[in-house]
Amino acid sequence: MKKVFLIVPPTGKYIREDRCQTPIEKLKTVALRPPIDLMYVAAAFEQSDCACRLTDFPAEEKSWDDLRRAICDFRPDILVLSITTPSLALDVKAAQIAKEINPAILTIAKGAHFNTLDVDALKRYPALDAVLRGEYEITCREIGEGRPLSDIAGVTWRAADGVIHQNPARPFCDNLDTLPFPARHLVRNELYIRPDTDEPQTTLVTNRGCPYNCIFCLSSQVAGRKNRVRSHENIIAEMEECITKFGIYNFLFRSDLFTADKRWVIELCEKIIARNLHVSWVCNSRVDTIDAGMLSVMRRAGCWLIAYGVESADQVTLDLMNKQVKREDAVDALRLTRQAGIKSSIYFLFGLPWDSESVFETNLEFAKELAPDFIEIFYVYPFPGTPLYEMAVKDGLLKEGEIPTAAYDAPAMPTEYLTREELALWRRRFLRRFYLRPGYILRTLVQIRSPRTLWNYARYGLSQLIDLWSAGEK
Repeated sequence: MKKVFLIVPPTGKYIREDRCQTPIEKLKTVALRPPIDLMYVAAAFEQSDCACRLTDFPAEEKSWDDLRRAICDFRPDILVLSITTPSLALDVKAAQIAKEINPAILTIAKGAHFNTLDVDALKRYPALDAVLRGEYEITCREIGEGRPLSDIAGVTWRAADGVIHQNPARPFCDNLDTLPFPARHLVRNELYIRPDTDEPQTTLVTNRGCPYNCIFCLSSQVAGRKNRVRSHENIIAEMEECITKFGIYNFLFRSDLFTADKRWVIELCEKIIARNLHVSWVCNSRVDTIDAGMLSVMRRAGCWLIAYGVESADQVTLDLMNKQVKREDAVDALRLTRQAGIKSSIYFLFGLPWDSESVFETNLEFAKELAPDFIEIFYVYPFPGTPLYEMAVKDGLLKEGEIPTAAYDAPAMPTEYLTREELALWRRRFLRRFYLRPGYILRTLVQIRSPRTLWNYARYGLSQLIDLWSAGEK
């Protein structure tokens, strides 16, 4: 029986879901999520009778020494690393340690980075034996079955003679119901919580693929343009497993676009209501894919928050990023969401190549107009393989082949008009001027319904306050 050790390396707390590669320690509205991709991979290895161990080292506050001891104790045949593009150079230290302990171990890395820079990564990091491209589940089941790497689609690998081979791409899985449920029995589910109530919360993948193609987004690269949905019965079966086996009633519905198919969403919600599951969940949405009727049934099915990628208040910017929405769509979406009794979290993107100081004031006033419950500012990240990366290189904002280590909570690159340092100051100014308004604070407090929630809001609010004033600006 092969032994497989799947790890999140001890290189910081990130969301490592390929499309979403976000460092979260400085982001106040983004909670730590379970390593759902690794959990799917582990379930696939278990289908091929492998013995699996999965450790999220950052979540468990464990160190490189802990990793070394774990490898010595478990003696795995295969090590699988979950990486992000910004943390790749640090993450591969885990493969180096594994090779020091056992030179014969097979070291594999997964991450969206390898969809475009697979050969480059193997050339740069000799401790990696193989990297995975595309969706991983079937690929890893075949690896676990002992098939030669040369025969497995979606793998780029290093042969014994050092030659790097790039196998054909693996087609996307059309029937997501055929995939095993994530291996939640391998992780400490209590580490991943709903931030306002401290209750366990897990990620549940509902659908994959997005028909849109925004210049900054990895969705079409990692999941394709087709919206591939799981059956309602399959999703509910996983929810019931979470409830009965793990005592989890809170879910983050992960998708590239949850509301891509309105009828599918409504039917899923109706089935959740009919099963009387008493669950709570959050999801994402575009601002132009909802209506009052759908929001009403989502609320009755347990949806308490929707995250919207508003991105910008400026229509020219929305058009340049190929967002394919109108500014007014966000106004309508937030109004309808409030009327349905669902909280909203909105995201703005800063640091696009054409951004100047004026964009911040425009976005701030729009954020106040939208009046969401939560807001987060992300600095745009130029992922290799996206139009944004090509644009940044062409405009001289990045060097060809440059991979920034700063991401989302810090500027990855300057703009044509602002330095990284100027961009960094503007994010603090924006959040301070939005969150520290007396009207916002009062509105937030009157919505709180429990002492636990009050305590968590106060704790997060104090942390936000300290962070926003730490720059020393008045």
